[in-house]
Amino acid sequence: MPAVELLYDALMCRKLESLAVLNAQPHHLLRDACQKASRYQLLQTFKPWCEGIAQLGLDSHAEISGSFSIAVVFPSKNKCLTLSHMATAMLLLPEGGEIIMACANLHGAKSYDAALKKLAGSVTSSSKSKCRVFSARRSSEMNSGLAEQWISDAKMRCVEAHGLWSQPGLFSWDRVDIGSQLLLQHLPELSGMGMDLCCGYGLLSVQMMKRNVGIIHLDMVEADASALQCAEKNLTYWQDKVACHWEDGTGDGLPKRLDWVVCNPPFHTGQAQDVELGQAIVAQGCRSLKRGGHLYMVANRKLPYEQILEKHLRHYQVITEAQGFKVIRGER
Repeated sequence: MPAVELLYDALMCRKLESLAVLNAQPHHLLRDACQKASRYQLLQTFKPWCEGIAQLGLDSHAEISGSFSIAVVFPSKNKCLTLSHMATAMLLLPEGGEIIMACANLHGAKSYDAALKKLAGSVTSSSKSKCRVFSARRSSEMNSGLAEQWISDAKMRCVEAHGLWSQPGLFSWDRVDIGSQLLLQHLPELSGMGMDLCCGYGLLSVQMMKRNVGIIHLDMVEADASALQCAEKNLTYWQDKVACHWEDGTGDGLPKRLDWVVCNPPFHTGQAQDVELGQAIVAQGCRSLKRGGHLYMVANRKLPYEQILEKHLRHYQVITEAQGFKVIRGER
């Protein structure tokens, strides 16, 4: 039984007067819990999950506030962000309110259990199926200073390593990743209308705008609203030439008839690897090009994108392979 089901089993045994779920993910048990509660709020900024939550007939938000009898936290891939969610959840609770978490052992359950104990003072936990469910109640033992620190640590800030605004939880948030670095080294001079597909906090976009005065317009597409907020801040200087789109890169709502598309596609959904995600994004990137338009992408050398490129492009070539990555150029 996965951690999410263990958590909802524990949750449904409780009286749900009001419910907050941080890093909420679409699941039929989430709908059941929200229907049982007299009032709920769900925190999520990732567009595909927000859409999945909406399909359940529920609402999600980029920020939540108020007071709730129970707050649920689902861990993210980034520990700093998860700790921030834990602290936020505790501050949403009144005296005696309960925070509940669940996590697979291999994703750091023991560490989060210990962290919650530091925050709340005491924790109740149980283990099953290589997962752990743990909970705590807000009391006078809560470490308010630690809660404020955890929230502060996860906020947007200017990162010295690359000079851009970013925040924990985003892809390669505090450094220039090897793939993007390699792609930037092999991009030609760009002009006209283009798109940074899966732009993250705007690392590629900033460099493209700095280097290419011939760019007329740049569409920045990103599924994570938190990343897009950073990207918009990082591209303020070129705001007249840039449009930011909070979009699922696998969907049909992307800009069309572009001269070029640049892409460093993700291949993870939450904690799990998802190769088909990157393939679907690359396919949509190809469809966004006009006839004769060019795709420039970087990927892990072992990931299978070639069959997608063969289907959607007239031709393509691997420009370089280095440090476990490959840079590909193709023409529609």
